[in-house]
Amino acid sequence: MRYLLCLILFVFCSFKPATLTENEVYCYIVKVGIKNPEIVLKQAIYETGHFKSYNSRVKNNIFGFRRTATYITYSSWQACVDYYKKWQDKHYKDSTQDYYTFLQKINYVGNSRFNYAGEVRKIKIRDSLKCN
Repeated sequence: MRYLLCLILFVFCSFKPATLTENEVYCYIVKVGIKNPEIVLKQAIYETGHFKSYNSRVKNNIFGFRRTATYITYSSWQACVDYYKKWQDKHYKDSTQDYYTFLQKINYVGNSRFNYAGEVRKIKIRDSLKCN
């Protein structure tokens, strides 16, 4: 019995949640009505290293949002996307403005010398994006 309990505990502690897929994140971004969903997906990919970063896996933070110097922890990655939607609604007032230009102008990354928009633009989406 003791051996079985140890085995169950070992398996439980070793279990890592599955990595998010681009399609899964994209479909939720579209579902909540975020503007420029392909670019926003590219941001998530860039910020998380294809959803493999510590902040993505442990803090459910797929957009690199911070409070001062500390990354925000979300209850789920969907909660982080919901937060992005509120952030976008607050800051992106002119939907005719190129979204890459907006990200650079608003200084999304917090370093005006860094070409964040250019780096995000280079990201290639691996999955073919299809939502039901």
